[in-house]
Order: sequence, then structure tokens, then C-alpha cells
Amino acid sequence: MVYLITSGTSSHDSLRQDYFEPSLNRCEPVEWLHFQKQSQDPGNFMSGDWLDSVGWATRNALDATKIVPQGRVMVIADLDITWLPGAFTELERIAQNGIWAMKETRKGLINTGIIASQNTSPFRWLLDQVIEEMESSRVHDQDALRNIAFDRVNLLPSSFANTKTLGMTKRKDILCYHAICSIADDQESSVDKKKKLLDKFIDGD
Repeated sequence: MVYLITSGTSSHDSLRQDYFEPSLNRCEPVEWLHFQKQSQDPGNFMSGDWLDSVGWATRNALDATKIVPQGRVMVIADLDITWLPGAFTELERIAQNGIWAMKETRKGLINTGIIASQNTSPFRWLLDQVIEEMESSRVHDQDALRNIAFDRVNLLPSSFANTKTLGMTKRKDILCYHAICSIADDQESSVDKKKKLLDKFIDGD
């Protein structure tokens, strides 16, 4: 069984309760470890307490490696994701061979919305290095992982889709959808924008 690791502040409760968790109910079983904290911050990308919350989530992922049995597959995921049946079976299969992360764009790049690996010493080392890079350079987890990943991280297939890569895979073959690229403005928070993206995906429009 896959161990699913998530972290969220109160600003992301609606994403977890209305999208992430209901979509899990249609998937194969996982062992879900969720870290939660209260926050008055709206959770907008690159503003307020967002960067500190991302660092907290990465430390939670490292802490989770002390809970998950050695060698078992861990999937570290953001909460702005809807899952489809087969996703975790495929992640478990893929993670038998190295460390994997979501593809950010058609041209590649790493997106940390999903990271999958067996619980191994190289994976724990990588998470520790990401935390050090975040703290020393004051960058978010994605930039930190890109800075240190080199050839240590493989890119997941496009069936693990996001806002930028959705058109790369036939709809029937998609295993999840990650609502990225939702920057807040004066009218809407980034969380509210993500909900519209997730609604559209779920409704099939």
C-alpha cells in the first residue's frame, strides 16, 4: 500500500475537504498521513506566510520518513489535486525505480505537487538537502529541488497532469489533475482560483 503524505493550513481546508479527499474515495486505498496547522494567512502563492508554510510541509515530509516503513512507497502531494482510479497503483509501480516528480511543463522541469519514492536513504537525503537549500537561499521547495536534483529525480508521465500539461494526454488516460498557476489578485485568492480549475476538471468542461 502507498503512503500518501500531505500538509495543509486552515486556508487550504476547503481544497482538502471538497476536492482532494472526495477524489481519494474513488481510488485504490492508501495510508494517508496528513499534517495540519491553523493559520489566518490566505495561502496565496509567494506572499504572506506562504514560504514558511512550504518549508513546514517539506519538514513534515522528512518527518514522515520516520513513520513510514523502510522501502515502502511514499507519495508527497499538494492538496490542490484531484485523483483518478489507478493513480496510486501506477505511482507504486513507478517508484520501485528511483525518485519521481511531476512534470511542470511540456518541456519538462520539476513540479513538486507530487513526489514519489520508496522510503530509502537517498530519498531522505534529498529531502534533507531541499530543506537546507530552502533555508539558506530563501527559495521555495520547487526551486530548491530543481537546484539540487540534477539526475536524481525522474519526471512522471504526463498522465499525472497539471494546468500546463493537461493537453499532453487523452482525458481517459489522465490519473490526476493538479491546479497550478493560480496567483491571487484583488478579486480572488489563489485558493478560490484553484477551486474553479478543479471544478472545471471534475465537471469535464
